[in-house]
Amino acid sequence: MVSCFLGIDAGSSFTKFVVINDSYEHVFNYKVKTLTRNKEEEQSTLKKINDEFNIKGIGATGYGRNYYKSANVVKTELYCASAGVSRVFPYDKNIIDIGGEDVKVIKSAANGKVIDFYMNTKCAAGTGAFITEVADKAEIELSEMSSLAEKSNTKRELNSFCTVFAKTEIMQWILHDVPVEDIAKGIYVSVVNRIKKIPMDSSLPLILIGGVAHYHTYFRKIMEDCFQKEVTVPANPQYINAFGAAIFASES
Repeated sequence: MVSCFLGIDAGSSFTKFVVINDSYEHVFNYKVKTLTRNKEEEQSTLKKINDEFNIKGIGATGYGRNYYKSANVVKTELYCASAGVSRVFPYDKNIIDIGGEDVKVIKSAANGKVIDFYMNTKCAAGTGAFITEVADKAEIELSEMSSLAEKSNTKRELNSFCTVFAKTEIMQWILHDVPVEDIAKGIYVSVVNRIKKIPMDSSLPLILIGGVAHYHTYFRKIMEDCFQKEVTVPANPQYINAFGAAIFASES
C-alpha cells in the first residue's frame, strides 16, 4: 500500500485536510468549519482518511495546529504556505495569503525558504472576514459577489479600515442608491488597496492563495489592475497551507 501523508490546516474559519502520496500528488482534500461544537464531521473525515490511506506522517498548521496531538510535525502557516507554493512554483516570489482574520505577504525563495514576511496591522481590515461581514451588510450573496463585481467599472472604495465603520459606510452607499455591482467591486478594491500598503519586493512575481482566492475569482483581476502585473492563483488555493503541512510530514 502506497505511503501517504496528511496535512491539516486549522484556520480561523475552516480546517482543511490534504492527503498526498510519496510523489507529492494530492489524493484527497476536504474542509470542515473550525468553530463548531459539532465535531462529528471532522471525526468522520479523519476516520475516512485513516481507513482509506496508509498515513505515515501528519503535519499540522494554522491557528489550531497545536490541537492535533497526533501530528508528528507542527509548523506555522508562513512555512507551510512557502513549502506548498514552492512545490508548484519553484522560483523566488511573493506569496499573498488572505485568510479569514489576517493577510500575510511572504517573500519565498525557489526552494521554499521563507526570506521575509509581513502581516496586516489594521485588525481584520483586508481579510476574508472583512469581505464576508461587509458584503452581508450590503445583502450581497458571497457566491454572487465576484460575478457582480465583474460588471462594474467603478473605482470607488471604502475609506474605513475598521469593519464596523465600513459597514456604516456601506449603509450610506445603499441610501445613495449605489448599484450593487459597484458595492461588490468597491469592497474588493478596498481590500486590494489595503494589501498594497503592506511592504513587499515589487520585483518578484505574485502568487495569491487562501480562501478569498478560492471563492472570489474576480479578485485576482482587481489585484492585477492595482499592481500592474500578473497575479497567479494555484489550483485549490485554499488548501495550499495544508499541502505544505503534508510536505513537511513526508520529509520529517
